[in-house]
This record gives sequence, structure tokens and C-alpha cells, in this order.
Amino acid sequence: MDNFVRDKLTEWNFSEYIDRFKDEEIDKESFLLLDEKAFANLIPKLGPRYKFQEKHKAIQKELENDGTATDSQVQTSSTMAWASLDQAAAPSISPQGKRKNPPTFPSTSTPPKQPCFSKPTQPTSKFERQAMKAAETCVTQVLEKLKTLPKKEFIDYLKGKMTKLRTGVKNKVLVGVFGKTGAGKSSLINAILGEPNCLPNGANISACTSVMIQVEANMTNYSYEAEIEFISKKEWEDDIKSHQDVMSDENDNKNEELVRVATAKIQAFYGKDGVGKSLKDLMKGEHFREIPEFLSPTNTVKMISCGTASELSGKIACYTRSDNKMAVKHYWPLVKCVTIKVPNTKELLEHIVLLDLPGTGDCNKTRDNMWKSHLSQCSSVWIVNDIQRAASEREPWMILESSFSYLIQGGECENITFICTKTDDINPKNYLGSPVLKNTELHLDLEKKGAAERKRGCIQHRNEQAKIMLGERFNDEVVKKKPFIQMEKIFQVFTVSAEEFQNDENPILEQEQTEIPQLKQVLEDMNERHSKTAVKDYISGVYGILSLIKAANSNDSTMVEMKSNMYQLLKDSLEEQLSTITSLMTKHYNDLKKLLSEGVANSKKSCLQIAKEKVITPEARKDGRGYHRTLSSLCRNKGFCRSTNGDITDLNKTLAESMYAAINEKFAVIFPNAGTTGESIYKKICNFSIISDNMAKEWENTPMSLYLMFLTTEEHFLKDKLKRDVLLRKKVIYESLTDEVQIIMCPCYEEASKISGKGTLKKTQELLVKHIDSSKNPMFDNAQKKMLEGFENLREYIEQTLRTELLESLKRSLKTPNSLSLPDVSEQLENMETYKMLALRERTSQI
Repeated sequence: MDNFVRDKLTEWNFSEYIDRFKDEEIDKESFLLLDEKAFANLIPKLGPRYKFQEKHKAIQKELENDGTATDSQVQTSSTMAWASLDQAAAPSISPQGKRKNPPTFPSTSTPPKQPCFSKPTQPTSKFERQAMKAAETCVTQVLEKLKTLPKKEFIDYLKGKMTKLRTGVKNKVLVGVFGKTGAGKSSLINAILGEPNCLPNGANISACTSVMIQVEANMTNYSYEAEIEFISKKEWEDDIKSHQDVMSDENDNKNEELVRVATAKIQAFYGKDGVGKSLKDLMKGEHFREIPEFLSPTNTVKMISCGTASELSGKIACYTRSDNKMAVKHYWPLVKCVTIKVPNTKELLEHIVLLDLPGTGDCNKTRDNMWKSHLSQCSSVWIVNDIQRAASEREPWMILESSFSYLIQGGECENITFICTKTDDINPKNYLGSPVLKNTELHLDLEKKGAAERKRGCIQHRNEQAKIMLGERFNDEVVKKKPFIQMEKIFQVFTVSAEEFQNDENPILEQEQTEIPQLKQVLEDMNERHSKTAVKDYISGVYGILSLIKAANSNDSTMVEMKSNMYQLLKDSLEEQLSTITSLMTKHYNDLKKLLSEGVANSKKSCLQIAKEKVITPEARKDGRGYHRTLSSLCRNKGFCRSTNGDITDLNKTLAESMYAAINEKFAVIFPNAGTTGESIYKKICNFSIISDNMAKEWENTPMSLYLMFLTTEEHFLKDKLKRDVLLRKKVIYESLTDEVQIIMCPCYEEASKISGKGTLKKTQELLVKHIDSSKNPMFDNAQKKMLEGFENLREYIEQTLRTELLESLKRSLKTPNSLSLPDVSEQLENMETYKMLALRERTSQI
């Protein structure tokens, strides 16, 4: 203990704890690094502990904000802040979904003074900027020194490690935004971005909702940019064939909705005359002269750059929506995806991509596959719906239900947010006069107030009621049907008004009451967490490499034997730790095998009945009107079809339904999307370490601690990589049941897709039933085998990766000779000493 700690405890009237702090060897640096866990150990009683926490926070804030602080004070403040980086604040949301004490937000329309592009990720707070600047300076200085040395394997290894640190973060967090036409998705996103005219919006939108729009930050300049990716020429040709087939259908029971979509797409690109032309005429190059990117075999992306959001919105309208009032040609039928890059949105979208996911489909295989792929990558999903129909309308819940397996078990979604839009659209007289509210205290109270207050009161009351009803419906629609889902961890509701948020003249609602600021804060918090992790990784990596160089440059002859001993101890520890992973995954394998066997037995008994009821001969389509086209589209797309109203029909997944029902609960325990469970693979990877506490303590005050520093950072990077890899492989493992079913069903799908003419529906249904009945035994046996093989391959991959990578790190650090004539990095290491706690701290952030 030093005088600083003693003086502070005395000043704050905590003298009785001086001996306790002394016993724990708390000096000034560690005092400023204390967190809540340490508070509990040092000051057991709640009353004094809370008082101490408040004073501790005050001194942290004082050091951070004091511009006249000395360098050492600022450095200490930085260290203190870094110690709590992985405790980035989550949005403070009430049980009903409303943020408490929301902050105010500056306009994003004014360009910042400095360019927002930087690589690697640049932090914004003072202590983060200082830490990154010190780390980047160290990397530059050491790389310059390494360049002057003769080419050797170890030198190349060091240069490669340091160069790799500069590559920056590639992965981004995807937020999927669902909502049918007119729900207010575009207006919502525009309000959040602070750009009223960024995303094209309007009422005349039809099949163009098939176009997926990605919104992300422009980190290179101040332009508003769009990247338009087209489908291939072959895909468009297949699309036309399908549309012509639909439009030429003479069956009395033809599907009018599919005919409408097909006609709209042909007319949008070719005009009204295109409907009657032949496929050969429609595929002539003259139709595509204005979009040469479409015909290019290598460059299928068109770039558009504008100075304002309105200008960009106007230029991309023909690629994203169908509007009969537009005189220009429509290209959206040929578009796969549009990526919009918005400047000055670093705080919101540097690491975030907003995916405007089309809630409707048009039986296009390419878009459907892309839709499924992106859906499985979403970390968060926003379901947008007009508040007047939010609780009663079936469509949003239908989309959620049919998408659920792609989002959760077969994806990485951590939370689902229901957003009620247009909350300002209310008639107070009608609302207060409803039978439910008439003569209530609310009615009597608001009737005495002015028009603005009365409307505001009605809005707020309806908002709260909507949150309650949506919570109850989510519980009934999802939680009760899927017991592995915990509502309090995954679901929240916001009630927003983009109109009132952007209303500068006599607004009814205050900014906070529109809840747009709360949604912005959700994105900012998400973005900040990702940014802090990236910065933390960078600094941790720098410190580890500097430690290795410093250790390898030592002339201490006694280290030869110590390195040899450490190598053997860590090698033995590696095998011991790997055995714990093997043990856990073997247990999971056996459990899955048992559950899958039960699922296979149930599937063989009930698959045909389930397939008939849900897909082949559904009761709702008993008359068969137009349903043969749905089945035909499903067969052309290998068992999957996303209809014009957003409903998903997936025969493969339906056939595997009993198998999924058998494993879902166990699968959620093994592969949770958010956090960890006691038996999760993520938890086991987090706890994995070849460096025990006893080892670290034994070599703490020796030169060998530098090697341990390097190995610790290597271990952390490897574990983070593994956790990401496990998530990606988890999706493949989960979908393997459906994939194997699809393989067995494909010959039937191909044959069924060729059926045409009178009796198409009946013939298709009979063919599907016959094939399922004759193939069900190998279908489900193979599916079980495939999933178990995938899980076993995952175990082998984890073990092999940990063993190979860590043995390589042990070899590079402990098997190299001493005194390699490496550059002296003492100064750089001393400069980074301030941030040592960052490099040492165990990073336990989850995927």
C-alpha cells in the first residue's frame, strides 16, 4: 500500500479498511483498477460499499475529464478505464421496452472536422485514443527496426504478427429489419440515421420489396454511395422462364397473386410490350445497354456516388422500387442487393450493418438463398409494424415464426425487437371513446386537458398497452412453443414515431417519447462494444509481441533451462486441458445421438402426415386454387419457397420437424447464441488455458513472465477465433438435417418441377407422397449420421486447432535460442506498461 491509497481511505472515512487494502497489496495503480467484484471482497457490507463505489466513480471521472491532469494521471485513468472495457453498458431498458433517462443526440448532417476513416479501429474517448496512439507508435517503431535486420524465420514471424494486427476488424454485426410494405421501415431507418430522404420510401411499392437493402457507414469519404449487385444473366433467364410459365397458365385455379408478381416484374424492366415477347427477344443485349455491369462476367456491381442523401435516393429508386409514376426504366427485377453507405455515421454504424430484409418473396431462387444466408447471420432482428395492427395482425408473427429456426438455432440472433411505428397516428376522440376506456380515470383525466396534452396522453397510454400485449403474445407465440427460449433475455418492444422525432414545429411528443433516441442508443452501444473489443485486441496483441521480443533478446544463460522446463510443463498442460474438452463433447455427442435416435423413430412414423398437413395438402388450401404453382415453385427451388405475403414453405425442414423437436432444447444448451450455459462449448473454450494460476505466480517476478505474457495473448486470440468458428460450424451442423433431407428429396423435386398441364397439382402431390414414403428410412438415418459426423468433426477441429496453434506458439517462444540480436524494445514496452492490465485481462465476451 502507498500513501495515495491510505490518504484516500482516510479522506473518504474508510480508515477501518486500511489494513484490508494493505493485506491485498493495493497500490495507487491497482486502486484505480478496482471493479465491483473487488469492492465486494474488500468492503463486505453493502452500505459502506455503495458509498465507496460512488466516491471511486467520482475520482475516475475526475481523472478522465480533467484536461490539466498530468501524463501519469491520464495514463492511470486510461488503465482504469481499460479494466472495465468489456463491461460496455447495455441499453437501460424497462420491462416494457422503454429506455430510462435517454441521452440526447447530435445531428449527423454536419460533417466532422476530421475524416472518419481509420484503420485499425480508432476509439473516441481520451483514454482510448491515448492507448491506441501509444500502441500504433510502438508497432511502427518496431517494424522499422525489424526491417533493418537480416532475413530470418523468427524475424519474419515477428513482422507477420505485427503486420496482422494492422489489418483491422472485418466482421460486422448484422441487424435484420423486417416489415411489410407501408409499415414504416424506411422512415424508421432514415430517422435513426438523421437523413429523412436516405432510403427511398413511398406507398407505391410492390414486388420490389424482394430487393435487399444494406445500410452501413461510409468510412472512406463524405459521399453517399450505393453498390448495386445484380443477379447473373443465367439467373434472370431462369426467372423469365418461370414468370412466362406462370402467366401462360390456363388453369381455372391459377394463382392470381403469382401472375400479378410475374407480370409486374416483366413490365417493370421491359415495359408493357415485354409480356408478350419470347424469351429470346427478352434476353437480347440491347435491353441491358444502360447496365453493362449486368452483362459483365467479372464486375456485376454498379457504383453510384452522390453529395446528398436525397440525390442518392433519387438515383437508386429505379433499382429498389416499382413506382408507376416514375418515367425511368425499372431495374429492380435484376437486382440481388443494394448496399447504401452513409457518411458521418461512425458512432452508429462503423461495425453495424442494417439489413432491410424483404418480408415478401417472389419465388426467386437466388434472392431466397441470399435471404436465408443473411438471416442466419443476423445478431439482432427488428420486426417493424404499424402500432394500430401490431398486436392483432398475424403477418409479422407469421414471418417471425417461419424464420425462427434460421435466426436462432440455425443462426446467431441474440435478441428480437418488436418496433411499433406511427405512434403519433391516433384520433384522441375515438381512442378515448372506445368501450374499454370510456368513463375510466384516463378518459376523465385527459378530457380536462388541452388538445396537445390529450393526444400525448392517448399516445403514451396506447404505447404502454401495446408493449404489454406484444410481450404476452410473444410469450404465447414463441416462448411456450419453444421452451429453450427465455423471453426476458431475447425480447423487447419499442414504440416509435419517426414523424414526431423529425418534427421541429410544435411537436406533440418530446424527443425521448418518440423512442428513436433509444433505438439509436441501442445501435451506439452495440457499435461501441464491438469497437472496444477491436481496440482491446490490438493493444493486447502489441503488448504480447513486445514481451516476446524483449524475452527473446535476453542474454541470461539461466533462462535456457527455465524455457525448457516451461515448455514441457505447458505442453503437458495443453494435453490435460484438451482432455476436458474431449470429455465434454463426448458427453454431448452421446446425448445428441440418443435424442436423434428418438427423433428418427418419430420422423419415420409421422413425417408423411406432417408433410401432408403443412405443405403437400394443407387444409387451408383444400380447394387447391393456385396451390399447384406454389408446389411447383417449391420443387423448382429444391423444397423451399417464400411467398408474396412473406410466408415460408420449407418441405425439407417440415420433414425433419420431429428430429429438430427432439434436439432443440439440448442444442440450445450446447450452442447458446447469447452468453454461455454451464455445458456450452463456448464456456469451455472461455475457461480453457494452459497457464495455471500457480504457473503464473511461480514465474511472476522472473524474465519468464514475458513469455507468459505473449502466450496469454496468443491464447486469447485463438479462443476468440475458435468461438467464432464454432458459431459458423454450429449453423452447418443444425442445417445438416435439412440438407440431408433435401439431398434425398432432390430427384423428386426435379421430376415434379417438370409436371405441367391438367392435373398438375394432384400429380405433384402424389409424386411427393410416394417419394417420401419410399425414402423415409434412408432419409432420416442419413440425417442423423450427418449431424453426428458434423459434431464429431467440430470436436476434432477444436482439439486440432488448439493443439497445433498453441504448440506453434510454444515453439516460437520457448524453443528459440537466446540473444537473437533483436532490436531493443525496452522503451516501447515501458510505454505500453500503462496498459498491461488490458493485455492480462481475460476476455470473456461472447459471440
